[in-house]
Amino acid sequence: MNDPITNRTARILDESDHVLLPLEDLYDRLANEGMMSWMTPELLEDLLISDDRFEVYEGLADSDLFNPMIQAELQARGLLGGPLVMLRSRATSTEEVMLDMLLHLQEMNTALETAWKLRPHNNPAIEAELLNLLMMGDMLEREIKRALETGSIVVQLDQPEESADAGRN
Repeated sequence: MNDPITNRTARILDESDHVLLPLEDLYDRLANEGMMSWMTPELLEDLLISDDRFEVYEGLADSDLFNPMIQAELQARGLLGGPLVMLRSRATSTEEVMLDMLLHLQEMNTALETAWKLRPHNNPAIEAELLNLLMMGDMLEREIKRALETGSIVVQLDQPEESADAGRN
């Protein structure tokens, strides 16, 4: 497929420090560049799924890497969800994908630490939520590091059915 939207998406992914990028971030960037005037995030996902240059994954919140308690927290808070997009030409090992997820997580933790410093004082609800997010981020970072150190990475990225079907055609 050779169209401006998928070509630009491929360039963004190729130039990114990350192997996996959230579809939402790609959509927002393309929209800011004026390329999404008629397209929804769902249509962009369908377009990328139909293009052999891309892999689209549901997300890591459902991965077997995380214990059930952490999975529930991730899902409830929408953290590490998907869809996530990867350029097939940058396809890497599971370890490299997990290192990329660790980098995403460290960036999220840095943002949470900044939010903690800038939080409104005397608001126990916001403080409790930020503390919970900071704790979850720290736990996730430790689990990913432990899995990388021990070689016990069992992550399975789930592809949407259309993506799996597209790969067979």
